[in-house]
Amino acid sequence: MNLFFDTKPLIANISGVDHPVKLRRNAQAKKMILRVDAISGEVKLTAPLHVSQRKLQQFLDENNAWLLTERAKISARPPVHDGFMLPFGGETYRVFFNDTPPRGVKLIDQKIHVGGPADQAPARLMRWLKAQAKEQLSEDAAHYAALLDVSFKRVSIGDMKSRWGSCSSSGTLRFNWRLVLAEPSIRRYVAAHEVAHILEMNHSDRFWRHVERCVPDYKSERKWLKTHGQGLMQLRFTSPQTGG
Repeated sequence: MNLFFDTKPLIANISGVDHPVKLRRNAQAKKMILRVDAISGEVKLTAPLHVSQRKLQQFLDENNAWLLTERAKISARPPVHDGFMLPFGGETYRVFFNDTPPRGVKLIDQKIHVGGPADQAPARLMRWLKAQAKEQLSEDAAHYAALLDVSFKRVSIGDMKSRWGSCSSSGTLRFNWRLVLAEPSIRRYVAAHEVAHILEMNHSDRFWRHVERCVPDYKSERKWLKTHGQGLMQLRFTSPQTGG
């Protein structure tokens, strides 16, 4: 089999702006598949092993109009800004970027006040939300670990693009910080789900029985995530990626 090695980065030129393309070669792929990440705006291309760099670039150029449309959909969703209505803990809060000291985040009467320079407020708010998620999910995980008589190594918080949590074989539980935006019951279900994986690293009937011990009504929480979770994933605190 002749394989073509990628000698230079692929670029998608969208409205005169160059966007780097994340290429993934897949031995099982039968055709090229192009997509735009619904959260970050990153352009991704999956291709069979044998397709040359020239044909990959040609494919990108031929789909320029489609890329423009998909990127426009993301740009149409504004990032979190002053006055934004933000879900948190299953309730809705109006966000205020005060643009005055002191720096910090406070909850006052269904409002989230973010102090300090307004241009840094979105990042400051997201750091605060991540800290809230770490605290709450650590407590949830400890509770369910005690219930199932298991132990874990540590809890970490990330911003995964499509997953709500994971459990490593070494005992690290990793959670998507965006869970803190949902109802507490949703967050607790995901914590129980990952703790149950310490006993069963699969989704067997035995695994789901462990989850049910922790969260008897887990099916409704699971259904909520499938139906509404993408909305939380798509909340942006910065503008979509641009070229460079």
